[in-house]
Parts: sequence; C-alpha cells; structure tokens
Amino acid sequence: MNDREIAKLATCNLFRNVSIERFADFMKAARYREHEFRKGGLILLQGCVYASLYILLDGSAYAEMTDNEGRCMRVETFAPVEALASAVLFSPKPVLPVTVGAQSDCRIISFPKEEIIKMCMSEKAILESFLADSGARVQFLSERLRLTRFATLRQRIADWLVRKAQAQHTMLRDSSTTDQSLEPDAPEAIQKSPQSLQQPISIRVEPSFEKMADLMGVARPSLSRELSHMRSDGLIDMEGRTIILEDIEALKNIRNPKSRQP
Repeated sequence: MNDREIAKLATCNLFRNVSIERFADFMKAARYREHEFRKGGLILLQGCVYASLYILLDGSAYAEMTDNEGRCMRVETFAPVEALASAVLFSPKPVLPVTVGAQSDCRIISFPKEEIIKMCMSEKAILESFLADSGARVQFLSERLRLTRFATLRQRIADWLVRKAQAQHTMLRDSSTTDQSLEPDAPEAIQKSPQSLQQPISIRVEPSFEKMADLMGVARPSLSRELSHMRSDGLIDMEGRTIILEDIEALKNIRNPKSRQP
C-alpha cells in the first residue's frame, strides 16, 4: 500500500486513535491481502468461517441474512473505511451469520486474526477501539431487534426519536444538576433544565441516514419517504442530518397507539 492508502486506512474506527506515523510502522510489518470485487459479486458467504478481518477501502457493500425458506433480509450496509463483522472475528464460533456482497465495485483489505491480535497487544488504543467497535455492533443489532416489535416504519422512527429525545433530556438534566452543585448561587433561570420535552428538540442522525435505515430494517429511499411524510404531517422538521421534533406527544401516540384517546 502507498502512503495515501495507508492514511485512508488509518481513518478506520479501529485505527483512528493511533498516530499516522505509528500506524504506518504497523503496516510496514503487517501481513495483509488486498481484494477487488465487482458490483454484484459476493465478498463473504453466510456460514463461512471468518478467520480474517475485512475492511472496506473503496465502494459500498451490504450484509444480507437468508433463512431456511430462502427469504432474504438486508441487515446492514457498509461504507469506506469500515470494518466488516468485527464482532464475529473473536467469537467462540467465528461463523458469519450473513452474506456480504458488493453494492458497487469494491476494494477490500484483510488482516489475518493473528495480525489483529498482534496490533492489539502492541497498541492499547487499537485494542480499545476494536472492543468499542464490537460493542457498537452488538448494540446496533440489539436495537434493531427491539424495533421489530413495531408493525410500521413510522412507529419505529417515532420510538427511536422519542427515546433519543428522552436520553438527551436526561443528559441535559444531569448536566444542569452538576452545574448547580458546582455553583449553588446560580440564578434560578440558569438552574432550570435548558431544554424540556415540551419544546422542539433537535436529534442529530449519526453516523448517517444509511445507518439509520439499516437500523429500521428498510432501504434508504423508504426511510426518506417516511421522514418526508412525517415532516408534511407537522411531526418533525429537518435540517441536513438534524431531525427537529415538532410534536413529541404526537410521536409518543404513534409509538403507543393504544394510548390515544377516542
């Protein structure tokens, strides 16, 4: 790999907390392979042993799961520079639960499991990042499983937004409480929570709408259409990747239709 490609790979979540000089030294001694896949090709097959960590350098890819009856479900999409199935690599039975395919022409680099272990042992930041990435994957799948209890996409979006708003409100409240303990003589107006659930709340979509669509179990265009409908209905507004909750009570009613008043 040339210096430009190494610098690009260094932006991967697993390596971004390591200095570029240190990472370049790792790459000089590292064992790895480079792969190219054409659009529509299969990168990894469901059921195969996952013995090397694959990282997408260029292009886009997807993960799909097929059941015994042949029904296929899109699980996740990948963009550069993203590790594929990091949580599977060190599992007791590292067998892929999904098939990974090329959504466009792709270029991938793979590191043998032993090479990842060597990096983690040599650099604490890589170990911490790897564990964080694996944990984030588990949280993503847990959240997606939780959202399957809702029958419609609008309910899933409403639940996600309401819970994000509640988490943000709690964080702001705790921050306000901490500020009060540090400044007991602060004016009453400052001691009050800076934002309440009755006011419009802004939710930042991170890292992207593509990942939000993955979480909801739909294609990106389907998510965009439903968000557009919700905006037309006065439930939300949007500014770039920020969703503004205009009527959180209505969103709660969408999430829990039985709570609506006749």
